[in-house]
Amino acid sequence: MELKLIQMWLHGKSGASRRAYLTDVHHFLDFCQKRLDSIDLADIQNWDTFLAQKYAPSSRKRKLAAVKSLFSFAHQNKLLADNPGAALATPKTKDAISEKILTEDEWWMLLNTEPNRQHQLMLQLLYESRARVSEFCNLKWKDIREKADLSALVTLFGKGSKTRKVTITPHLWQALKGTKKNDTTGNDPIFLNLRHQAYSTVQVWRIVKNAGERVGIYGVSPHWIRHTGATHQLLNGSPIHLQQQELGHSGLDITSRYLHILPGEYGARYCKVQLPDS
Repeated sequence: MELKLIQMWLHGKSGASRRAYLTDVHHFLDFCQKRLDSIDLADIQNWDTFLAQKYAPSSRKRKLAAVKSLFSFAHQNKLLADNPGAALATPKTKDAISEKILTEDEWWMLLNTEPNRQHQLMLQLLYESRARVSEFCNLKWKDIREKADLSALVTLFGKGSKTRKVTITPHLWQALKGTKKNDTTGNDPIFLNLRHQAYSTVQVWRIVKNAGERVGIYGVSPHWIRHTGATHQLLNGSPIHLQQQELGHSGLDITSRYLHILPGEYGARYCKVQLPDS
């Protein structure tokens, strides 16, 4: 029953989401050592206490959210009589997005010190498209169409099984087009690794991480580049509603998280009483 329930809950989710949710649920069940239909609120609270001691706040929040989602699904579909996770609030975490955004100078250094031309193109495509890593790894030549101004429209398919379109610059598109071989088909990946296969998410993470470390910035990930690209575009005048659309955000409140680090308006500038000179 448990296996069937979990399979039903995971149906329709992306491969990456399925793997992450399965890992979190198996961890929870291993901790509780109980069947799903015998787990109560105290069991989830005990697990939460354990997570708070062993995991970063963001990981704790993700794991709890997965388990709460499973119980909610089972209860709503009358597969379990109760929902023990309903009474436990998901913990709030610090919004650390500003810590994951590179300055334009840092991005220039990271990009220009990359010695591998293909990796350089990959980095710039991540930056301009603001694609999630799973969306990026699934890109094929048929997903890019040249526009009249020689820029290119990129179709991304990803989180929530949603499709969105973004535009990359003519400069990047012409450089990408220059790597396309005569016998390439529309179904071929844009980038091929040494085994002539599409890059995995792990390989892309490694390329990005190494590029950051090369210039002394540690912990850089593909999602950092997504944040960085969006922030730089806003900084240079992109309308926020365009960013919301191209990032695939459900609302402007999510996209507006990028705005607080931009120069310009801030509340304290309206204080009339200033610190006296020393």
